[in-house]
Amino acid sequence: MSHTKNFLDKAYAAAAPGWAFNPTMQAIRNGFLLCLPLVVAGCIALLINNLPIPAYQSEMARIFGPDWKKFGALVWQGTFGILSLPMLFGISQHIVILRNQRYPMEPVSPILAALVAFASLVVIMPTVNGDWLPTLWTGSSGLFVSIVIALVSTRIFVRLASVRQLRLALYAEGSDAAIPQAFACLLPGILTVFIFAVVHFGFEVLTGRTVYEFVHDLVLYPFSLFKDTLGTSIAYVFICQVFWFFGIHGANVLDPVTHQFYEAAMQANLAAQAAGQPLPNTVTKLLLDIFVYMGGSGSSICLLAALLIASKNNGSRRLAQISLIPGLFNINEILLFGLPVILNPIFLIPFVCVPLILMFTSYLAISYGFVPGPTVPVDWTTPPIIGGYVAAGDSIRGSLLQCFNLVLGTLIYLPFVRVSDRMKEERQKKAMSGLMDVACSNTVSPSGKKCLDRDDEIGMLARALASDLQRAIEKDEGLYLEYQPQVDHISGKVIGAEALVRWRHPAYGLIPAPIMVAISEDGDFMKPLGLWVFNEACAERRRWVDGGLDDDFEMSINVSILQLEDEMLPQKISDRLKHHELQPQMVGIEVTESVALDPDAQHNRVLHQIHNLGIGISIDDFGMGHSSLLYLKHFPVSTLKIDKVLSKDVATNQTCVEIIATIVELCRALNVDIVVEFVENQEQINILRKLGCYIFQGYFFSKPLPGEKTLAYVLEKNAQAQESLS
Repeated sequence: MSHTKNFLDKAYAAAAPGWAFNPTMQAIRNGFLLCLPLVVAGCIALLINNLPIPAYQSEMARIFGPDWKKFGALVWQGTFGILSLPMLFGISQHIVILRNQRYPMEPVSPILAALVAFASLVVIMPTVNGDWLPTLWTGSSGLFVSIVIALVSTRIFVRLASVRQLRLALYAEGSDAAIPQAFACLLPGILTVFIFAVVHFGFEVLTGRTVYEFVHDLVLYPFSLFKDTLGTSIAYVFICQVFWFFGIHGANVLDPVTHQFYEAAMQANLAAQAAGQPLPNTVTKLLLDIFVYMGGSGSSICLLAALLIASKNNGSRRLAQISLIPGLFNINEILLFGLPVILNPIFLIPFVCVPLILMFTSYLAISYGFVPGPTVPVDWTTPPIIGGYVAAGDSIRGSLLQCFNLVLGTLIYLPFVRVSDRMKEERQKKAMSGLMDVACSNTVSPSGKKCLDRDDEIGMLARALASDLQRAIEKDEGLYLEYQPQVDHISGKVIGAEALVRWRHPAYGLIPAPIMVAISEDGDFMKPLGLWVFNEACAERRRWVDGGLDDDFEMSINVSILQLEDEMLPQKISDRLKHHELQPQMVGIEVTESVALDPDAQHNRVLHQIHNLGIGISIDDFGMGHSSLLYLKHFPVSTLKIDKVLSKDVATNQTCVEIIATIVELCRALNVDIVVEFVENQEQINILRKLGCYIFQGYFFSKPLPGEKTLAYVLEKNAQAQESLS
């Protein structure tokens, strides 16, 4: 097993990052994600129509009439029947969005690029009975061609749109900005469609066939050279799986081969059985459906089992749980598109090899008489174990062979699932690190957002976290507060504590506070989050009062600038204090900023109203970001908190010492208190005491603690301080 692990680590060390971060692969994955709702809806429709329970089928016909399956057929037509089209749109738009991020001064419309790609696809698509958009090619059978056309046509269109001579300039005062952009891309769009029309027309003239027909005949040609042998069957399964891996519906493409070899072989076996003769064929369509493609192509029920057994990635496990019921009825599209398996290099080897190995074991078991040859046709949605029993003529040996194949296939998939987990974990760590950098920066997009409108791994992670955080706020799940004490070093007493919000995500663990703040502000739910924090902190302060903590102890609660835009914030704060029976001096607010406070704006009025309630106001993280000494002039500030940017290097950087000394002198003149954050060693304390600082917060005294432990810590330290004074 260790040799297998080392091989996989080396084999996919380069491949997996290519899948995760290569722009082309990102675009293809984006297309698959766009298709996922259609895939789920289509799978449900297939299951409704094909549930292999005779009583269910007859009852549905009795209730809804003999045409009751038309409902599922309509859903299929609107989902799997057009699957290649949303795939094309998703890929094309994603390519253009990534391009626009690199060249923001000459943007190209993603929607226009997708429409050009759609026109290019229709141009080369052969008609079926006069239908220009036949579901034969717009569905999963045309998926591979759709991917290729989206990639090629969009890149041609973007390249042509970059040629200045081809961009038509339209200047119309007051016109919609989309109109000049559309005119600028007019000629590139026309030329792109014409290029595909020329290719299609020229190919037909030279070969007499369409591109689709040529590829179809090319695929089938090798099978005409072989007889019905085990080697032919291995080639059939191999090619079918390779096609599926690249997004081509292998069973549909190889349908003529299936009819010529395997359905005919099954009919011959049925005829021989009826005549009481030995079965002439071993490999039939029934053998492939029942013993090889369990759960669908790739023997995907084995992959499902491996995910449920070995995967530690919550997303993969959740997807496996969602895919389990459809997978038991051999509907695997949710797994193939959701994981995804298609075009995922990590699963290339097992996806192709597992069906080959299972076909070989099934061939041997039947050839040597261990299992009767399958001769009883069963519906393709019949679950494994049951299907093997029925197809083998009500023989338990058919079920045992399916069980053996299931275990064998699962064992093969297991190491690849573990590698996939590691790759996802590394990708998530990289994206989380990048998101942390973005959250801590002051850079915003033209829309004013830091991370949610990014169209890369960081943006995808930010949007997923934003959705989960909003749900956590609404349902009060995973959010909690910790409290870091603030110590008066002169008296030795703990005089306050800062309430710090924490969020433990079910998949990513503890999310850093800067990321929480950034996505809350981008997602416009900082106000409900801030109100939740204030209420929870007040409730804890009430418990501390009941636990014997005096009224002079201040609970510091962070308030975002976005909350200060709410005219009702002072009233909401007052209501919370009354609800928890707290005096105003028991709490204070710390203003955390992502943009500078405006002295003439709503911020000033709201802060003065809060100050008039008797609540102390602190400027948090002073010395970094937008913080300014002008705040002391315009706002009712009672405390400045010196940020770690200054305090952590005070022992090694003379500039930090001089800046802090200046702040101390100014605050002393204005009667403003100072709290120094990030105090971690005695050397810092010695220097800061010489500079005139004496209220400290940091790990030298205590890490952030839960509410009960904070109360115990404060009472113990204050009692010790009282004893030393007496």
